[in-house]
Amino acid sequence: MEITSIKLLSARQFRSLLCSKHFTHEALAAQLKCSDRQIRNWAKRDTDIHISYFFALAEVFQVGIEELVVSVPLPEERV
Repeated sequence: MEITSIKLLSARQFRSLLCSKHFTHEALAAQLKCSDRQIRNWAKRDTDIHISYFFALAEVFQVGIEELVVSVPLPEERV
């Protein structure tokens, strides 16, 4: 099986959940034990995060992991 895409944290979905669940960057950072700068970076662009954060975010937001991800094609030089 050839891998042609990767899963990243969807910045758009992350921002939407952050707003709808009424979290501040600082409050979520404290809950996840990471920096608020890291939370701001996640909200800016689709990004590759550690798998443990996917599970933590899914639990905090009470959603499935599939609701947090976006699939993007691998760059040509990596295919």
